[in-house]
Amino acid sequence: MVLGNKKCRIYAVLWRFANAYYLNECEEQGYHYNFIITSVSGVFSDNAPPAGDILENIQAYNKQYGTETEIRMVSLQELYAAIKDELTDAPVYHGDLTDWWADGVGSTPYAVKHYKEAQHKYHLCERLDKKAGEKYPELWKTAQDNLMMYAEHTWGHSSTITNPYDTMVLNLDIRKNSYASKAHEASAKIMNRIMKEKGDLLRYYNTSGKIRVYPTAKTEGPQSVEFYIETLNMPAAEVRDSEGNVLTCQVSEHPRGRRISFVDTFKPGEPKEYTYVRKEAVPEKMNTRRCYMGAERVRDIVNNYDAETYHLPYYYENKYFMLSYRAQEGIQSLIEKRTGKELLGKGEAPFFTPMYQETELKNHGYLCQEYAERSLMGRNIRGAHAKLYCAKLEDIVVEERGPVFTILRLQYTMPGSIHTEVILKFYEELPRIDFTMQLGKTISMNEENVLLPLSLNFENSSLYLRKGKEAFRPGIDQLPGTCMEYYMSDDGIAYTSPEGGALIATRDTPLVYMGEMKHHPIVLCDQKEKNNQRPIYSWVMNNKWETNFKMDLSGFGEYLYSIWLSNETDPEKAMDELKENTFDPYVMIIE
Repeated sequence: MVLGNKKCRIYAVLWRFANAYYLNECEEQGYHYNFIITSVSGVFSDNAPPAGDILENIQAYNKQYGTETEIRMVSLQELYAAIKDELTDAPVYHGDLTDWWADGVGSTPYAVKHYKEAQHKYHLCERLDKKAGEKYPELWKTAQDNLMMYAEHTWGHSSTITNPYDTMVLNLDIRKNSYASKAHEASAKIMNRIMKEKGDLLRYYNTSGKIRVYPTAKTEGPQSVEFYIETLNMPAAEVRDSEGNVLTCQVSEHPRGRRISFVDTFKPGEPKEYTYVRKEAVPEKMNTRRCYMGAERVRDIVNNYDAETYHLPYYYENKYFMLSYRAQEGIQSLIEKRTGKELLGKGEAPFFTPMYQETELKNHGYLCQEYAERSLMGRNIRGAHAKLYCAKLEDIVVEERGPVFTILRLQYTMPGSIHTEVILKFYEELPRIDFTMQLGKTISMNEENVLLPLSLNFENSSLYLRKGKEAFRPGIDQLPGTCMEYYMSDDGIAYTSPEGGALIATRDTPLVYMGEMKHHPIVLCDQKEKNNQRPIYSWVMNNKWETNFKMDLSGFGEYLYSIWLSNETDPEKAMDELKENTFDPYVMIIE
């Protein structure tokens, strides 16, 4: 709408009085520069469109009062050119500018997981074929465009909390999720073309054959290899390298078939070939001369013949870790065997223990309680009357024990869920633990958070994250006055210390929370060392926003993590190592 001159003059007068008041206030508070930077939008709304009214009002103001205070609309380049000479004495700050909007990704954990896998698959295509973008330009652009569109901050309709049933709300949620799915589909299609070009048979039912393993990490060392055969007729297998050496392997059950796993050492960019053949399983025989189990076949007797089974209900141990646990009591200890020191860090719950926090809705006099409860939390992630529940460990199931790895299934009960388990995978020859949280989340209109502790105890250690190109210590390497409650991280977290540390990959949960697990006064970053020593948690999901982000967290999902022991002390190299560790070798069946 074009304003008439009379209306412009009225607004100009109002601007003059407002500017005079504001400028006097700035001077009284010690502001001594001869300029004020401000922003304006076309309409009073988020993501406002451009409007010609702004320039007309500026012209009207300058015509009458420009000799006192001039208003100019400028680009960023023009702004910096205009003020640079006045800022020669300005303080310089370097550090992370934490995004207060970041917590919104926790409201759509299933779609974010889908997106993170699409992103990983896209980068995997880059590593398998550096010219993939040139060979498949349409798919490449589709993947890029949709990865960008899903990552954009506008997550949903502004009435997601007040009108969760509304068609517009539901349609926008599905439209948003479709970007992640289209990126996943395009990346998968590119991967299929790369596999075909490299000779993959694209079939998985041969009980004998040859595989080619492509190392996709840029680091050298022992790595885990897994591939799948779509057959139930493979009780055991033999794997040989190209020189005929037999490698220790393990055959596991997998939906529709079998998974074959082994460990070998790889150099970056140098693929290796192996053969595999079906074998009959070695029948287990009882040893009647050793006392290691009773007549009911329960192996609970301390003995030297089977020195592992009897202690697995209480602890697991390999050359790198010793984990102790008790049903009804929980995780008790995690020893790092390099130093013999306890790794369990401070926090409301020990490592591998899911947590649920709930703020029940109260009547605050607002029409919509769901909106009111969330808007009154301020910068806290929970309300003042929130309740915290640490999952209770009900049972430990030894799901699989073999020469390559052992899998323990920790079965929990936790409010807010109908199913809570954490599956641990310990490798015999790797300083690595893969752990997966499986969750069946119930629906609720209350404000909710689900978290998983990631605190580890290393002496003289620093905690690092990285989003983009530079590693930083949360709570220290930040701009003063920025948020210290939660952060985004591209790959996970790194503990570095002179005595050794650890790398933790948060593969599909990019959000972490640090600090107290209760409602508290918000301290903004003051760059003190103690800020970096706060407990840290993977913030798996939340519905804390009063607008834009989803309220419904219900559904079934699994969230994947890995931990590696590391001796790297340089933060950038540690974060690089973490990123490379997330790229396992890629297997293609070629015969």
